[in-house]
Amino acid sequence: MSLDLVRLSDAWAGRPDLFAAFFSGYGRSLTAVEEARLVIDVALDSVSGIAYGSENCDPELVERGRRTPARLRSEHREPFSSTGDAP
Repeated sequence: MSLDLVRLSDAWAGRPDLFAAFFSGYGRSLTAVEEARLVIDVALDSVSGIAYGSENCDPELVERGRRTPARLRSEHREPFSSTGDAP
C-alpha cells in the first residue's frame, strides 16, 4: 500500500466528502484486501510516527500517531477475515 494513501487517510478522517472525492479521482474504490492492508499500514505508521516524533522532538507527529489508533477503532469495529474481507 502506498505511503501516500496512509498519510491521506488522516486528512480525510471524519470527512466522507474528501474520501469520496479522492476515490472518484482515483477511478475506483479499494478492494476489501486493499482496505484491510491500509488499516494495517496506518496502524504501523502511527507507531513509527510516535517513536520518530518522540526521538526527534516533533510533538505534531507524536500527536498524529496517538490520535490514529482511536480513529481506527472507531472506523473499524468489525474485524477483517484472514483474506481481508469484513465478516
